[in-house]
Amino acid sequence: SVVTTTTTTSYTYNPPLTATPNSPPSPITMKLTLAAASFITAASAFSTLSHNARSSTSLAAARKPFISGNWKLNPTTKDEAVALASGISDAVTDASPDAEVALFVPYVFIDAAKEAVGDKIEIGAEAVCPEDSGAFTGAISANMVQSMGVQWVLAGHSERRVLFGESDEYINGQCLKLIEKGMSVMLCIGESEAEYEQDLAGSVCAVQLKKGLAGISKEEMSRVAIAYEPVWAIGTGK
Repeated sequence: SVVTTTTTTSYTYNPPLTATPNSPPSPITMKLTLAAASFITAASAFSTLSHNARSSTSLAAARKPFISGNWKLNPTTKDEAVALASGISDAVTDASPDAEVALFVPYVFIDAAKEAVGDKIEIGAEAVCPEDSGAFTGAISANMVQSMGVQWVLAGHSERRVLFGESDEYINGQCLKLIEKGMSVMLCIGESEAEYEQDLAGSVCAVQLKKGLAGISKEEMSRVAIAYEPVWAIGTGK
């Protein structure tokens, strides 16, 4: 199930987003759906981090679902971004289950996406730099996205860790900066295929949690969601 919490740790599993009624899903929506499906099927690998199964189940029942989608480096144009955001927004109706819904989109599409979805869906940013200003060419600060009305930001996504070399310490800096600014952060954690095959999922995720959340108080965890992302399962069919 999809869960999030306002206590010391929250777990967010992302189910497929519904396509616009009477129309086929776009390639991007399909990609998000496939990734989200893998996200759920691999959730059991994270169970070793639960305090105990019984309390975890009771907490899950009390939490409000939080469904999110990350657009990555998609789509290619503003018009496509508006169409995708509008399609997802149209799928959220009064008959939809009571849940928070968020889309993490490229910086350049934030304003257009926010206008397209209104107040039905939260529009977040895919990452921020932990610095406020200075000689950091190409970087985007928390202040910048906050000034655009953004409340939620991703940190620690596997692609940022692997492709851009973001360390646990850097990711922790992002988390701390967002909390400092009164914003909310979705911290992504997860093991690689090699780590999974060596039965290291629990220990890898525990380290990422400990380092990523260092310095964040129990009270501040109300503005943190944890997204378990089994890297080996997303888009692989495993």
